[in-house]
Amino acid sequence: MGLLHALPLVLFAQCVLSSTTLVHESISHAPSGFKASGSPSPTQEIKLFIALVQSNITGLAKVVDAVSTPSSLSYGKYLTAAEVAEYVKPPPASVSTVTDWVTPNVASVKPFSPAGDILQVSLTVAQAEGLFNTKFGTYTRSADGQSVIRALNYSLPSSVQQHILHVHPIIAFTPPPQRTSKNTVYKRRPTSDRRQLAPCEDIVRPVCIQEFYGLPNKTISGSLTNTLGVQGYNSPDLGEYANNDDLATFLDEFRPDIAGNTFSVTLLNGAQNLQDNSGGLEGQIDIQYTVGIAGDVPTTYLLDGSNTDAATSYMDTINWLLTQEEPPTVFTTSYGNLETDLTPTAATSVCNGYMQLAAIGISMIFASGDGGAANNDQDDCTSFVPTFPPTCPYVTSVGGTFFQPPTAFSSSSGGFSNLFPVPSWQAADTAAYLASIGDEHSGFYNPTGRGFPDVASEWEVFIVNAGGVTSIGGTSCASPIFASFIALVNDRLIAAGKPTLGFLNPLLYSTGRGGLDDVNVGQSSGCGSISGWPAINGWDPVTGLGTPDFPGMLEALGI
Repeated sequence: MGLLHALPLVLFAQCVLSSTTLVHESISHAPSGFKASGSPSPTQEIKLFIALVQSNITGLAKVVDAVSTPSSLSYGKYLTAAEVAEYVKPPPASVSTVTDWVTPNVASVKPFSPAGDILQVSLTVAQAEGLFNTKFGTYTRSADGQSVIRALNYSLPSSVQQHILHVHPIIAFTPPPQRTSKNTVYKRRPTSDRRQLAPCEDIVRPVCIQEFYGLPNKTISGSLTNTLGVQGYNSPDLGEYANNDDLATFLDEFRPDIAGNTFSVTLLNGAQNLQDNSGGLEGQIDIQYTVGIAGDVPTTYLLDGSNTDAATSYMDTINWLLTQEEPPTVFTTSYGNLETDLTPTAATSVCNGYMQLAAIGISMIFASGDGGAANNDQDDCTSFVPTFPPTCPYVTSVGGTFFQPPTAFSSSSGGFSNLFPVPSWQAADTAAYLASIGDEHSGFYNPTGRGFPDVASEWEVFIVNAGGVTSIGGTSCASPIFASFIALVNDRLIAAGKPTLGFLNPLLYSTGRGGLDDVNVGQSSGCGSISGWPAINGWDPVTGLGTPDFPGMLEALGI
């Protein structure tokens, strides 16, 4: 497939500053929402991440194709993390050249990624300005008042440049991961009498999901290696956690057959899984609709306490998964960013990380987002804005639908990537969709980009929060539901002596279509007078290929 290796760097090596120094990346100005607010202290310490060239990322892409395509003889024969590292570790000459260059000029340098293809360096602003021939400034983000230290360009010695992909986040004004349900807690309706909850055609609970998607109550394999991972963020800005008492109440109320089931917690970067009811709607959704739907599949809540930019946060999770002896077979994330939040080089590095996870057999699942086609609040817009990581070809993106009748969730984000080209397994579907809409939205999207979402599921559910039953909506609900569906399919595969599904998309866009029910009613929102994407027969950028059909998927897989 080789999707990512050809993505050009931003203004890569175009401007010669001196006989030995070249501009590596630059931007013309700070993005909208950031205001210059002075200069940082020269002695202020900062951390930077140097992404080195990788040995054979194109070769790894071909391996992922082979182990993920049902017609391949290598299907399901996943690599170990050590085998993946052989493809991505930098050549020894690159390591020695870069470390020899930076070591005299930094306080510390150490590997950031398991394969050593990303280095973390700590240094002062003055040291960074000298090392990268640039000038740093302090910029304040208007949305939250947070300040960041950034530059508008940086340079590398010509002898070093060929060994470095990019340095992050010198020119990257990337915010932390954002809640997809941030603006879509649509109808929070505390219910005083739980016996009067609305029927399934309104807002649903686990039994509705089980009945509509044909999901079983229990696992049958007895496997402890088929596990579900759930991403959470516990930074000061996001403040998320999953409450144990609320989960217990949720199961008592909605899944009494598995009452007492719980989840394990792994903490990164100083996170705390607080239990004081101070927040945590996102964590509540994600845990209650994995533990509550996937039955006895063991669930791990990975809670990250960092308040760094999204690219670094996503890489923290990738690195953690690559270092686990038995990582989750399915991993769901209900956070995301706009593609424009990341530099192309940073997005490519993160997406290459998801490629590594695909190679070891992890199904990475992301909520598509809740901003409709335009992903903004403007009355008018000049283009549609895709979300990331959902546009990365190595993840499965989940949009939102209603149950009855099956209808697209209007705020479900979707569209076409401006960074990643359409992969071979999706090309026929995106071409058919664009042919069906003709010139509609021409100029608002990239017709050669990877389309998203890939699939969809129910968008509005009941949860228990602070002891009370509440309704909440968004693709934050859809992603853990779809992840639970895949975990239950994996359970049946293990019981049948077959490998788990791993990277899903080549299957879903081929023989796996039999395990999805198409949705062809509704459309996503646009902006102002511009409508969004219509749902049609077949794939569309609102509901993808459709919603889960458990019996259909088992039949498609031959079990």
